[in-house]
Amino acid sequence: MQIEETDEIWEYDGSFYGFLTIVYQAFSKKTFPEIILTPKTAVESLFVSSWINTDESLAQKMYERLTKRLRKENVQFIIDGFYCSLKEKDRCLLDAIQIALESKDLLTNHLGHPSILALEKSLKALFGEVHLFKGFVRFEYIGTLLYSSIAPKHFSLPYLCPHFAQRYPQETIMIYDETHRLLGIIKQGHIRFIENSNPPPFSTRESEQDIQENWRTFLQAVTIQERKNERTQLSHLPKRYRGHMVDFQ
Repeated sequence: MQIEETDEIWEYDGSFYGFLTIVYQAFSKKTFPEIILTPKTAVESLFVSSWINTDESLAQKMYERLTKRLRKENVQFIIDGFYCSLKEKDRCLLDAIQIALESKDLLTNHLGHPSILALEKSLKALFGEVHLFKGFVRFEYIGTLLYSSIAPKHFSLPYLCPHFAQRYPQETIMIYDETHRLLGIIKQGHIRFIENSNPPPFSTRESEQDIQENWRTFLQAVTIQERKNERTQLSHLPKRYRGHMVDFQ
């Protein structure tokens, strides 16, 4: 399919269905815009953009077409790519979809293309952060549920929750993402999310405070001051993760 590259600037609401509407518009018109903005990125832009309204029915049709025509690995690459933190991800994803439609090959075999390489690097950063949070998240008991708050750079929470759902299948868990104002709720293995949420108004109970204080006392007791190596510690546990860890409070 011959696609015309234009100097147009499109803007949409930033949702996944909104992006799929962009995909529908681009391929139906055989036109790729130069820049794709969302309300968040448009604030930083001086360009005048054309607003593309989200059409959920068209978006659903587009999603069904992609799942039928693309390899499942490439569909997952595109979905993951939408949730990465790459600034130009929307425009890069259009290139990725075109490559996937034309080549039928794995997108990860096309790292020579700048858009695929940029997406792959951003996804590595996302999944790397998810891996670290699996060890750095600290829960506290609020009544009968486990609660934690995190401040990730990337949209990590949806990829993090399945790990704790599997690890604690009988627990009720809440994890709040301060960066993206996203609340993840895990109840006996079932996961749901509340977007644009404020942190739950919990107060730590005395029993939980006692547990945390005992934990800090234990850590201090087993620490050998003469063998502390701050540089090595930072390489294993960067400072940006420590603000939400009981160990460092």
